[in-house]
Amino acid sequence: MAHRTVEQFADAATLEEPFTSQWQHQPSVLDEYKSYLDDRCSEGCTNARKVWKETVPLGCGGSY
Repeated sequence: MAHRTVEQFADAATLEEPFTSQWQHQPSVLDEYKSYLDDRCSEGCTNARKVWKETVPLGCGGSY
């Protein structure tokens, strides 16, 4: 591992901290549908195209 990588892990307050993305806290077009998407995932639906087709009538403006 590179020296900087080792420092990053050593300085982290939590184990997850080094794995956070720079884009993680950016707004997404899916933010207002997060609860719906979480519900569908917990129901076992993991087909992205199917869930996308279900969110379009709800007003989601994103594309597949």
